[in-house]
Amino acid sequence: MMDIINPKQVVLFPELMVDMDLPSITTLPEYDRALQNFIKMSDFGAFIELNVAGMEKSFSFSLNELQVPRRYRQSRQDSNSPVYHLFPATIRNHLNRLKYDARSFFNRTNSVKTSYGYFLLRQYFYLWDLHRKNFKSNVIEYLQQEIGELRYQKYFTSSWNEAVDWLRTGIKRKYHHLLPAADIAQIRKDRERLNAVNMTISHLDREEPDYFYNCFVLKTAHIPTDLEDYINGISIFSTFKTIHLEQLKKTEINSLEDLLEFFSTLPQQS
Repeated sequence: MMDIINPKQVVLFPELMVDMDLPSITTLPEYDRALQNFIKMSDFGAFIELNVAGMEKSFSFSLNELQVPRRYRQSRQDSNSPVYHLFPATIRNHLNRLKYDARSFFNRTNSVKTSYGYFLLRQYFYLWDLHRKNFKSNVIEYLQQEIGELRYQKYFTSSWNEAVDWLRTGIKRKYHHLLPAADIAQIRKDRERLNAVNMTISHLDREEPDYFYNCFVLKTAHIPTDLEDYINGISIFSTFKTIHLEQLKKTEINSLEDLLEFFSTLPQQS
């Protein structure tokens, strides 16, 4: 039997794990104090952060990763491509500003900035939830009204074609006809075809005329070909963070002042 241990967790009964170098609450009174402090701290509020996933889409590759046969290659030292982003820098910067605006909700009135992140006071939980929902609405509105379906697909094909242009510089001219053009409808069909058989680049037949095209289909499979799927893939949610009971066993939290003093003792997060 294998013990699965989190190295940051607290061991309540260390005598059962004498070979483990883990922090422990060695007495029940210490455990009880830590738990009571945790409950009192939760009465005041919680550590909270905004998590956004699915907005940044990009890809890159190398001639070695694509397993391009040596006979196809030009003589070149740089075999690694740049990173190709779905959106140009102006749009990425605007989306980042929206995320910054969402985080700007935290201030000295509603929260405490600590080395562990923002501790949001409980009376502001509802306002934070409204703010988070407004942020999501603003992101969706920007994508739908300022970009739209046609521009979105243009950005997709542009990133694809930029990658093809880079690959062209590393492939001998007589093989340029094998390089793939961006056809949204065909890419959708071939994604389904390759996904149905769990195809990977390493399993592709390099002798097939569609080899480079299939490589590009697989390398860009994580980037939606239409705006609706891109929006549906964006996750915006709040994460409530906790601290370990070990950190609470040597303090006493009865007031907001006690809590602020405790925050000053928290170690910096890496």
